[in-house]
Amino acid sequence: MGHVEVARTLNAPVQAVWDCLNDIEHTPEWVTGLEAAEIKTSGPYGAGSVYHDHNRLGPFPQETPWYVTVFEPMTRQVHESRSPVLPSTMTLALTPDAGGTHLSFTVDYRFLPRLGPVSGLFERVVMNRMLGQVLKQNLAGLAAYLSRNPA
Repeated sequence: MGHVEVARTLNAPVQAVWDCLNDIEHTPEWVTGLEAAEIKTSGPYGAGSVYHDHNRLGPFPQETPWYVTVFEPMTRQVHESRSPVLPSTMTLALTPDAGGTHLSFTVDYRFLPRLGPVSGLFERVVMNRMLGQVLKQNLAGLAAYLSRNPA
């Protein structure tokens, strides 16, 4: 199974970071390669919510449903994708920090799980590094977004 974790201290209060992470429709403004995102469930956003990401895998458009399975206000969220191409569990953890908010993204995933051992090799050789770079870009994008849209 692939595993990537990146973290960064953002120059914003926990509430501002938390609110931004929950503003699904605006995530394309700071998430690399995300073309659109939309909440599919009604009611307040939280555990049990479903949203869809629209992006591309190479030239192919993708729509990925994500399920919010854990929602601990101001501290942690877990989102799960059951995609046949890239089933993933993404954990977002926030902690107050002297410089603002420490945010970590952790992603556990399988790339094309039906490929068995080939999938694991590809994850270790290519995907962990590539996904780590994308998550770092997303944190940088979030930092820039927060600076343009202060609380």
